[in-house]
Amino acid sequence: MNPHAYPTFPSEADRLHAAGAVYHHDYAGEIDKEDEILADELGISPEKARGVMEYRDRALREHQALILGKVIGLLLETANLPVMANALAFAAGLDQLNGAKSQAQVARDLGVTRALMSHYVLGVRDVLSGKATGFDNLKFRKRNSSRATFAAKATDPFTAAKAAAIRRLKTKTTTPCN
Repeated sequence: MNPHAYPTFPSEADRLHAAGAVYHHDYAGEIDKEDEILADELGISPEKARGVMEYRDRALREHQALILGKVIGLLLETANLPVMANALAFAAGLDQLNGAKSQAQVARDLGVTRALMSHYVLGVRDVLSGKATGFDNLKFRKRNSSRATFAAKATDPFTAAKAAAIRRLKTKTTTPCN
């Protein structure tokens, strides 16, 4: 019922509808086919919409085949298949299938550095995305835009001096006293 049809005598249903608490099913969404909806959105005939959909589907299949070929190429070329397979899982957001908690944990389990694991993940991510930022799984890593900040911090003289001081302190506490 339209809440504006009877503004002077609103019913409880009208009040609920106006508040957005009443759900009205969209039957047109079930009846209309994808080509009809696309035709309406683009202002073209249903025949042309079907042609657009066929073109889109063909281009999507070609793109998927290209990416799959690149991934298979990565797997065949890698010197470290377990790291590459885990990097692929991290980059695609499928790491929970392996029970992985973090890249650092996987790196320890595989006997490699966290940096190597991250390097592989970023490489796979670039292959999967075509270096587009739309595909950027950030579950276990930072955004690409923050990489420059961390690189600057890694080469900062203060950070290097601090790390050296920490190493000296650790060395003093671990050396036995006479």
